[in-house]
Amino acid sequence: MRDSADRQLAARLLVRVEDGAYSSRLLAGSLPAGVRARVLGVLRWQRALDAALAAPLRRPLDRLDAEVRAVLRVALLEAVVLGVPVAVATDAAVRTVRRLGKSSAAGLVNAVLRRAAPSWAKLLEQAAPDLRLSHPEWLYRRWLRALGAEAAERAMAADQQPAPVWVWWRGEEARVAAAASGIDLQPHPWCPGAWSAPEQARELLAAVAAGEAYVQDPTSQLVAHVALRLGGASARLADVCAAPGGKLALWRRLGGGLRPLALDRHLGRLLLAGRLLDGVGGASLVVGDAAALPLPPGSLDLVLVDAPCSGTGTLRRHPELKWRLRPEGIAELAALQGRILAAAFELAAPGGAVLYTTCSIEPEENEALLERAPAGFEVVDMVSLLPPGVPTVPTVAGGVRVLPGLDGDGFTMHAVRRRG
Repeated sequence: MRDSADRQLAARLLVRVEDGAYSSRLLAGSLPAGVRARVLGVLRWQRALDAALAAPLRRPLDRLDAEVRAVLRVALLEAVVLGVPVAVATDAAVRTVRRLGKSSAAGLVNAVLRRAAPSWAKLLEQAAPDLRLSHPEWLYRRWLRALGAEAAERAMAADQQPAPVWVWWRGEEARVAAAASGIDLQPHPWCPGAWSAPEQARELLAAVAAGEAYVQDPTSQLVAHVALRLGGASARLADVCAAPGGKLALWRRLGGGLRPLALDRHLGRLLLAGRLLDGVGGASLVVGDAAALPLPPGSLDLVLVDAPCSGTGTLRRHPELKWRLRPEGIAELAALQGRILAAAFELAAPGGAVLYTTCSIEPEENEALLERAPAGFEVVDMVSLLPPGVPTVPTVAGGVRVLPGLDGDGFTMHAVRRRG
C-alpha cells in the first residue's frame, strides 16, 4: 500500500510543479523517500522520458490530462531508472490513474507503457548528449561553447544524480554528540566543516530539525570561508541578498566577529534568515532593494553579493529549472545583477572588497559583469582564498568556477578590492 500511496502523491505533486510550484518546497519535511525519488527522478529525466513516451502515443503528450501525463512519467521512470519490472510498473500505473479519477485513460496508460519501456535503451544509445542526459538542447549548446564537450557532459551527468545532504554544525558539541549516537558522519573532501551521512540521511535531517545543524551545499558553504579570508573576522560586512541566511550564518559560525548587516527586499524571507542568524550571534536586518541600497557609501569592509541568478549550477537539486529557463531569461538576470553590483561597489570603503557569487555557471551572469574591474578597484586572486583541493576552473575576469559534480553544485565567485 505504501508504494501505491507514494505513486499517487508523486503524480499530484508533479502536476503542481507543472503549474509553477517548486519541488524543493513541495518536498520539504518528512515525505516518504519513495515520493521524493519519483518526483525528482521524473523532473531530472523528463525530456528523455517524454521522448520515449511520444512514439507510442497518437497525440502530443501535452494534450493529455496533467494527471495522466504525470502517471505515465512516474511509471516509465520506475521501469527504466528505478529498476521496477515493466509489468509491475505498468499495472501500478493503471491502478493509480483510476484512483486519480482518470479511469478512461487506463487503456492508453497500459498500452503506451508496454511499448515505451522496451524502447528506452535504444533511445539513449542513439540520442545526442543533451537528450541522453535529459537537458534542454539550447542549454547543452551553451555549455558546449563555454566549457567544451567533456566538461559539459560531466556537468549534465552530475545533474542527473540525487544530491546528498550536506550540513554544517552549529556547535562542535552537537557534531560530537551526533557521531556518538551512531551517525556515521563523513567529512567533505574539500569543504572544511561540511559533513554528510550517506546511509543515515534521515538521522542527519533529524539533527537539522532539532536545530543542531544546517543544510547547505558545500560549494555554497565555500562562500562563507572565502568571505572570512577576504575581509577578516572584524570586517564591517553586509550581505545584500541575504535570505535565506545560510552563508552569513556560517560566516558568523566560522568566527566573523562584528555584527553584520543582512539585507533583503522580502520581509518574510528576511525574518526567517534572522531567526537562523540569531542562533549564531545575530545580525542587523534591513529591508531594501539590493540595486538601490539604503546604506552609506564607502561604509563597509566587505560587501557580499550572492545575486539572484538562473541557478544552472543547482539543477540536480532543482531539476524543474531545466524546463523553465529560457535563453532570454539569462540576459534579463544579467541586467539585474549588473545593477546590484554597481550599487555594491559604492558601499566598499577604501581597502574594502566586494565578493560576488552566483549558483549559475553562465558567463553572462558572472565574468561578463566583471571582465573589467570598475574604476578604483583591483581584482582579488580567488584561488588563494579557497581551501586546498577545490576543483575550480578560472574565469577570464580572475574569478573561479566550480562545475556541477558529485561533490557539490556549480558555483562561480569573483572578488574586487577598492584601492586605498
